[in-house]
Amino acid sequence: MYFRSDMAKEVHDRVMKEYSKDHEGCPDGIRYTEHGRVCTVEIFNENGAKLLGKPVGRYVTVNVGKIWETDADNFKKCADTLSGVIKSMARTDGCVLAVGLGNRYVTADALGPLAIKHVTATHHIKDTDVFEKSGLGDCAALSPGVLSQTGIDAAEQIKAAAEKIKPTIIIIIDSLAAAGIETLSASVQITDTGISPGSGVGNDRGEMSELTLGAPVIAVGVPTVIDAAALVKNGSDEEYKRLKGCYVCPKDSDRSVGELARLVGYSVNRVCHPFLTYEDMAYI
Repeated sequence: MYFRSDMAKEVHDRVMKEYSKDHEGCPDGIRYTEHGRVCTVEIFNENGAKLLGKPVGRYVTVNVGKIWETDADNFKKCADTLSGVIKSMARTDGCVLAVGLGNRYVTADALGPLAIKHVTATHHIKDTDVFEKSGLGDCAALSPGVLSQTGIDAAEQIKAAAEKIKPTIIIIIDSLAAAGIETLSASVQITDTGISPGSGVGNDRGEMSELTLGAPVIAVGVPTVIDAAALVKNGSDEEYKRLKGCYVCPKDSDRSVGELARLVGYSVNRVCHPFLTYEDMAYI
């Protein structure tokens, strides 16, 4: 049974499993590479986009494991890897607008707002002597909440902010849905194609990309939920039908989401403020 996933690597693996039965190599329009903990899926044309059901672009998955159980050195290595991937995808020498999507009151959906708490915003002081002497970059941070809380669509808020501050790049952080238990809360996906919030759980709020927001968009996501039916082994059709579409998260999601949010927030800080140490970030 097919379970919906926001993770390009999971979709790629599923498609290739079927494709390799009758073909050799990769399908036209798709390239896959793997280097240590970093896996990259590149979609080059409409054929590749149709096969994977995702827009043309680059999708990088970084396996971070149970980051909430790791030591400080591994945490820093993961954050350095994430920031390096982001830097490789877009210009970060101008103003960076970091956006945390999601509902801060729902743990599995709180990754974005929690990550933004760890991002050092400096745009409001960029014209001061303090800013010039600080060595910090130009960064603005936004946590637009969800429609039911504000009555204003998040995309409208981001677009308004972008029109005002004219960022070089918009980094959007959001929670994603996984299809496999090994991916859940253990990987981070970074893509240059933008994002469609809520699409993984059937609540698509529309595309957020350079086309709609007026600036290049890098989406950083962590799978925090999984379809409950994906956890059932050798179940009946009736069991699958009853569970499919019910999304669940790990019992220690408070801890895992909190630490994953810190990881992503610190990674964005490394992009915006490369001279800040991780120790500095902990005190700001």
